[in-house]
Amino acid sequence: MRDWKIRLNKLLIYFIGPGGVGKTTTAKLLAFQSGFDCYDLDEYFMKIEGDIAKYIVEHGYNKYAVRNFQLFLTLRAKYHANRITIIVCSSGFMTYPNDIDQNYIKVKDEIENHIFTFLFLPSLDLETCVKEVLTRQMNRTYLNLVIEKEELKIRARFELYSKLDCRIILTDEKSERVAQKVKVVWETRC
Repeated sequence: MRDWKIRLNKLLIYFIGPGGVGKTTTAKLLAFQSGFDCYDLDEYFMKIEGDIAKYIVEHGYNKYAVRNFQLFLTLRAKYHANRITIIVCSSGFMTYPNDIDQNYIKVKDEIENHIFTFLFLPSLDLETCVKEVLTRQMNRTYLNLVIEKEELKIRARFELYSKLDCRIILTDEKSERVAQKVKVVWETRC
């Protein structure tokens, strides 16, 4: 067993960032390689509520954000103090309206300032990031996306995400390398 794995006992990790940037892929790879727990908020939402796009159409985006925040709190409560756990947040999670819940700002600040929060981006350049995210997202047929709407969304979110004060992980290479970059950060911070 590697030293970093022993030192990381009782650790909660957050992966945040736009859709299609490799958060879930990297989290599942790390969970498989290292025996960590891994919870994906989008997958959990779909398990409980069904199709995300349909939910938004039927209930509106704000009600989706409220419900997704509630489900995040449920997932975080599942965190076991004796396990290393990764929570993959939904692409818009850190960009919701501040009034969706009385505790949202507090939780968002906790995530942003957590020592093991990783912001995943394919590039620090806006245009490169937009192009890469659009390419990846449009390949997800289950999302029922409109390219113009998605472009506006990623441009707005990029600005919000780039202002966050947390560790950035560039995802412009294979998932194995991205996972290794995350491990290196763990090793240096533990």
